[in-house]
Amino acid sequence: MKTSLLFLLLISAVFIPDASAYADMTQQATNAAALNMTLNDYTFSMANAGLLTGFMFGMFLWKAR
Repeated sequence: MKTSLLFLLLISAVFIPDASAYADMTQQATNAAALNMTLNDYTFSMANAGLLTGFMFGMFLWKAR
C-alpha cells in the first residue's frame, strides 16, 4: 500500500505539470518555428530528449547507490 501511494504521488508529480504545459502550445510553436521545424517534429524531439535524459539520470542513480 505504501509503495503504491508513493508511486502514484511520483507519477502525478510528473504528469500533471507536463499535461498543463501542453495545454497552451504557443510557446512550443514559437520554438519550433525558430528552429524551422513543424510542431509535431519539435514535440517529438523534446519528448525523446526528455526520455534519454531521464534514462541516463536513472542509470546514474542506479549505479551510484
